[in-house]
Amino acid sequence: MTLWSRSHSLQRKIITAIVLVGLLPLTLLLALTYVEERRALREITGANFKEVAVEAARRIEMQVSRGMNEAQQLGTAPFLRTAVTEANRTYEGKDAQRIQGMIKDWQQRWRKRDRQSEFPLFINRIATDYLIRWHDIRKSDYVGILVTDQQGALVLSSIPQVEYFYGQTPWWQAVVKGGSLKGYVSEIAFDPAFGTHVAVVAEPILDDTKGTVIGAVTILLRRDTIFHAIAEITIGATGHAMLFSSDGAPVICPVLAPEEHTMKPELVRALDGLKAGWTVAADDSHGSQNALIGFAPVRFGESLSAGSLGGHQWITVVRQDPQETYAPLAELVAKVLLYGLLVLAVLWGTGLFVARRIARPIQVLHDGVREIGGGRLDRRLELKTGDEIEGLADAFNQMAANLQRSFGQIEQRVVDVRRLEEKFRDLIEHSPEMIYQLNRNGRFVHVNKTGIEKLKYSLDEMLSMKLWDLVPRGQEPLVLQYLERLMAQGRSTMETVFLAKDGHSIDVEIHATALIDQERGGLVHSRAFVRDVTERRRLEQQLQEYTAKLEQAVSERTQQLVASQARYKSLFDLVADSVFMVNSDGMIVAVNKREEQVLGYAEADVVGRSLLEVVLPGYHDSLRGWLNGIVSDQRKISTQEIMVRHAGGLEIPAEMDLILVGAADQLMVMVQLRDITERKRLERQLETYREELEYKVRERTREIEETKQYLENLLENANDVIYTLDTEQRFTYVNSKIEAWGYRKDDLLGRPYLALLSKRHRGKRLKSTLDIGAKQVYEVEVVTRTGEPRAVMVSVSPLQGVEGTILGVLGIARDMTETKKLEQRIRNSEKLASVGRLAAGVAHEINNPLGGILNCLYNLRKGTLSPSRQEEYRVSMEDGVRRVQKIVRQLLDFSQQHEPEFALTEINHVVDRVLVLTTHLFAPNRIVLETGFGQGLPNVMVDRHMIEQVLMNLVLNAVQAMPEGGLLSIKTSVVEGVCLIEVRDTGAGIPPAVLPRIFDPFFTTKREGEGTGLGLSVSLGIVERHGGKILVDSEVGKGTTFTLCLPVSRDRSLVERVS
Repeated sequence: MTLWSRSHSLQRKIITAIVLVGLLPLTLLLALTYVEERRALREITGANFKEVAVEAARRIEMQVSRGMNEAQQLGTAPFLRTAVTEANRTYEGKDAQRIQGMIKDWQQRWRKRDRQSEFPLFINRIATDYLIRWHDIRKSDYVGILVTDQQGALVLSSIPQVEYFYGQTPWWQAVVKGGSLKGYVSEIAFDPAFGTHVAVVAEPILDDTKGTVIGAVTILLRRDTIFHAIAEITIGATGHAMLFSSDGAPVICPVLAPEEHTMKPELVRALDGLKAGWTVAADDSHGSQNALIGFAPVRFGESLSAGSLGGHQWITVVRQDPQETYAPLAELVAKVLLYGLLVLAVLWGTGLFVARRIARPIQVLHDGVREIGGGRLDRRLELKTGDEIEGLADAFNQMAANLQRSFGQIEQRVVDVRRLEEKFRDLIEHSPEMIYQLNRNGRFVHVNKTGIEKLKYSLDEMLSMKLWDLVPRGQEPLVLQYLERLMAQGRSTMETVFLAKDGHSIDVEIHATALIDQERGGLVHSRAFVRDVTERRRLEQQLQEYTAKLEQAVSERTQQLVASQARYKSLFDLVADSVFMVNSDGMIVAVNKREEQVLGYAEADVVGRSLLEVVLPGYHDSLRGWLNGIVSDQRKISTQEIMVRHAGGLEIPAEMDLILVGAADQLMVMVQLRDITERKRLERQLETYREELEYKVRERTREIEETKQYLENLLENANDVIYTLDTEQRFTYVNSKIEAWGYRKDDLLGRPYLALLSKRHRGKRLKSTLDIGAKQVYEVEVVTRTGEPRAVMVSVSPLQGVEGTILGVLGIARDMTETKKLEQRIRNSEKLASVGRLAAGVAHEINNPLGGILNCLYNLRKGTLSPSRQEEYRVSMEDGVRRVQKIVRQLLDFSQQHEPEFALTEINHVVDRVLVLTTHLFAPNRIVLETGFGQGLPNVMVDRHMIEQVLMNLVLNAVQAMPEGGLLSIKTSVVEGVCLIEVRDTGAGIPPAVLPRIFDPFFTTKREGEGTGLGLSVSLGIVERHGGKILVDSEVGKGTTFTLCLPVSRDRSLVERVS
């Protein structure tokens, strides 16, 4: 049943109209109410979803940032930094190929462990235990913690089930090799080694002095940690939170598996933003259509390295089933339908009553009008109702009469219009420029023949295209912006490129006007003239090329002029000012060449004329006064500023000096003029520069204040104590790190620097820094506020003023107490290892004299010996006991721990003490000892126990290097103030490939169980602390020579540094 049709009666139409007039506003009102309620529900729910998404992003950021912060804390831990630094030191002096060989060797040893669940022996156990304790605290969140060096090799790990080399992993490439000094967070991925999904969080370990990356701390974060943070967030019965990547890939969803999500491009574009918000998604990835979603980017507290999160960003998304979201609107729809039915019934009754009163006279009018419409223009309507219908009938009668008169005129005008239309159509079609017309959708509705010929499309093809289909890919947004301006302003112009059907491009300039519907608003259609500007663009390009060549020619000519100016500058410098010689009346007698160059007056033209003609009228009176004054009683008029006229008419500012010259009978006045045009210009420019300089000074002052604040923050947050002293060695600044020693900053400011040191370290080193003006590094002992002594490494540099004067000292102090203790434990462990290697031989040395003593006691007990024989036995027993006592005393003295103590020592005596403990090893191994002690050697300032440990290690290594026997030679001498101790063996020698690594920690060529790999490394450290060095000379098959070089004389400051 049709609601409204042309065949329906007027009565029915009136009833329908009344019903519609009453029902439509109500329907519109109810529809608007529904739309507004739906919009409000969307905004409130969307805002709620947005806040929930922000909370989910905050929880994820908190979990990841906590891992990054803990990785940063671990990166500053002394144990870890020392372990990484020692690992990096093994690569020093080696090329890339040797480094890769070392890493492969250690990687094979790592993989060939007997038990994969245990750490190998070469791992730093102290630092590893520290890392394991840290991991145990966060074991529910972390799979493991790794520490790698600058080559990607593993240094420490909290779990043994890891790989050894990570140099090719994306996180190591970004953090260490990239050198960005920023953290790294990877995508969540499944790790088969641990059977779970993990996210890698890595932070660089920085060198405090150089600011470079020396390694990385990596935390393997469990996916479950982030999953629980997401799963705890719910909305209603079906709402929940999810984690997506900015490329649309689902990361975590507590409801669906990642492969079950359906990601549409519209949803990906909606999520690709940097701000939190909400939107209506055509598909919310769970199959729900037109669903509300809230989203928020996961923002980390610091910027991440390039490549973090796979080069994307994490975004939290909150969704809910639309049925649950829009449930309140269902009740509103039911009420709207009920109210509408009631109103419809009332309007229908009202319409039936009114229609019957109106329809009857209109039916009469209808019949008469049909006759007139049928061509009976002489038909007249006779209707007397006394209302508007009667007036309408009269109007129809008048209209019939007018139609009769106008009919003939209309036919003639139609003929004229058709003729004019054909004329304008021909002009448009054959116009030299392309003309087109677009509808409101941007589709072509007309294109003239010129446009079709240029673009090579047929008319049907053009009418199926839109304007942006003609431009190159990527320029569609510019065309849409042009159309928006056209709709907003009514006219618009743009330059773009059209692509013809054959692919060639045409540069065009579009001038368009729009026809706007004034009543309803909106674009009806637009017309445009399109001008082919390809040739103009070509000419512009040629013009640009010509301009560039012209500028180059001008530049070359300018350089030539500058060179010419330099050549002739010396000649111009010799030219004097412009000089006029005038008589007492002011008449010019002579001029110099400079005047002609400056003012342009030739001498032949200006001689005999008045000087007033050169000077501007405003200065004539002053000039006459100056001339009269100099002629009467003055010899010279001081410099005056005036304006003169150039021969070409130009007014020039000048300085003028008047000097009286000549004899009394012929007085002349020399007038000197100096052109000060440039000076005036420079004065104005100087004022401009002054204002610019004041502005730059203010800006620079602000930058300095910002830099000062930055440096203060940097100093206050440094891991070392940083301070400055004045020339009186009193504190002028100290950072907050001093509180670690129990002092406050105010406690030290103004106090003497020496008050912080222990008494035995209050030497003259700081004074020498001020005297020599050079940087020095040494060790001192600091006393904390509680009286605890701390070993500190101090680096001091002079603070110099602008003129190079020393204003004070800048110092950086690093607490080395724990490091010193660790080094002492390493030295003691190596010393005990040497004792272990001596134990069997020492026991044999003790057993021999003890056997002789027991034999003497047995013979004495028999009582058959003569008194003289008994005395011989007693002397022999006493010698044996003394020999055992000497061996045991020296062995105890060597194995005991000693505080470092430097004293003048006879170096030959030190060598003898070592030989006492090692002589028993020579005979069983068929080794011949050869000694060559220098005579009259001066005493050397050394720690006797440390040097004994070094010599003991070298002798034991020499014995092990000669399993088939050989010659061991030990010689001492002093050459040019250096004490030399040479230990030479005739063993197998050291291969050249191994020689550079023999001093590396934990490096050994011995079989497992025969050495720790620390002996030579510890020995080198001891000798370097004495200010000396160890030289090695080895040849395969001939033997090896180790030479200890120790300085004979050492000042007290070096001793303090070693101790």
